[in-house]
Amino acid sequence: METIFLLEDDAALSRGIAMALSGPDRAVTQADTVAGARETLTRAGFDLLILDVNLPDGSGLELLRALRQEGDRTP
Repeated sequence: METIFLLEDDAALSRGIAMALSGPDRAVTQADTVAGARETLTRAGFDLLILDVNLPDGSGLELLRALRQEGDRTP
């Protein structure tokens, strides 16, 4: 099963994206803050990361930079 991680703080948009991407062979895990994303990403690996740029507690780009520095190469 493919796993996708979605970081999006707009609840309606997040639900829509997750609904569009979910399927019988694909699961979507969601978070709405950088802190929540960090917690989730330390517990599980994913096949794809979709990150919002402007979040209340930071930026998806900053999170991605940190992940890359830690050696995570998830697309």
